[in-house]
Amino acid sequence: MTILTIIAFHEYVKKGGRMKWRKLMMFLLGGIILSAGCVIIVNQTPKVEEVQLLGTAYTDADFATNGQFYIAVVAISEDGEVIELSKSNITVVVDSSEPIQSYSVSVKDVTQHEITEKNVAVGLLLDSSGSMDWNDPDETRKTAAKEFIRRLYSNSSNHLAGIFDFAARYGDANNDGIDDYYFRVICDYRQVSDTVTLFSAVDSVTASGGTPLYLATKYLLQHTYNNVSTTYHRALLVLTDGYDNESSPVTSDTVVNLSQSYSIPVFGIGLGDDVDEEFPDAIRRTGGVYANASDAEALEDIFTAMGLGLAQGYTEITLTINPIPQSGTIIYGHLNITSGGNTVTCLWILEVQ
Repeated sequence: MTILTIIAFHEYVKKGGRMKWRKLMMFLLGGIILSAGCVIIVNQTPKVEEVQLLGTAYTDADFATNGQFYIAVVAISEDGEVIELSKSNITVVVDSSEPIQSYSVSVKDVTQHEITEKNVAVGLLLDSSGSMDWNDPDETRKTAAKEFIRRLYSNSSNHLAGIFDFAARYGDANNDGIDDYYFRVICDYRQVSDTVTLFSAVDSVTASGGTPLYLATKYLLQHTYNNVSTTYHRALLVLTDGYDNESSPVTSDTVVNLSQSYSIPVFGIGLGDDVDEEFPDAIRRTGGVYANASDAEALEDIFTAMGLGLAQGYTEITLTINPIPQSGTIIYGHLNITSGGNTVTCLWILEVQ
């Protein structure tokens, strides 16, 4: 057996037998070619087929002086695997701006956020406040949440997911000492292969009441920390459409501090234009990614990208813009991601606050 064939087998075992068949065969073919004494080089660079924004572009805390901003992306190969990117894979273009002005953007750094644990456990915390009734009248959030679970399942049946919501109903159905209005365990963590139970839980999400956003997130962080083993990569994905109005004395800082102490990042999705103004920054401070959905129709793509990023990792790109735009400026651009001889374009928008 050649050294390359041994490496292929080692990679297969290291990934828990989850290496895609085509990729494994490519390694093995390389081993066979070398063992035959040939000098043919097999190109193993994955071909990019799709690129999705994982979150919303956002500015650095010192943007006014350094012009830095960040974009998180998921680049997907023809095998459905997430590709690790470097600066050589990425070119960035500014298409237009409001108000009109000429800008140049360059890639300063690329950071790959890898999932080191074999399996992940993600708690889906869904806003069930009354405003969801008109912000998501067709209940697209339910379709999107199911697609998120499918994405985890397609990567590994051993991943865990749990369905939770807040502002749903009064009482304490599961006897955890927490009023279900503030935090409801609809379906506790279980393998994503149990789609029947998980999907049924998603379908039971309602729309009534206020928005105890940070209190519910605090409860789910504690629940996850106490009930899910550290052998999993633990994370939360929180969807909300409004301002927190029923969490006092719990604040966004409470959530950030608890998340950091537990090493459980919180990823967030804000629906519409009336999302709590502290929510995006709080999400990033936990080590998660924030995405804004302009309307309910955008939820499915965002949930899909989040599923890929949480299961397989994602790339954070640090960019620098010159000259530095003034507050209120909107920049429109696109990224060209090249890998395996193919190039895919991904649009981005930066709103300077």
